[in-house]
Amino acid sequence: MKLLQTALLAATVTIAAGGTGFASELVYRPINPSLGGDPLNGNWLLSQASAQGEGASDSGPGFTIDFPDFGGVPQPNPNPVPLPEVDDGQ
Repeated sequence: MKLLQTALLAATVTIAAGGTGFASELVYRPINPSLGGDPLNGNWLLSQASAQGEGASDSGPGFTIDFPDFGGVPQPNPNPVPLPEVDDGQ
């Protein structure tokens, strides 16, 4: 019985030690060209986003997104208020 336990322990240690030899480092490869990815991915990403349809609008040239309602949270005014004139002392 002691021999069987020793053999199982040795097999477990051998498998555990050998299993780490197959691990590799994870490497981040960006897809989005805006984040450093391949510039050739831009057209594919745009076509995939357009094909999904939700949020995309055909109101004008280029790609636009209609943002959803944020649950009644007040959002900034898209038309900014002009700043007052500053007297520079001249």
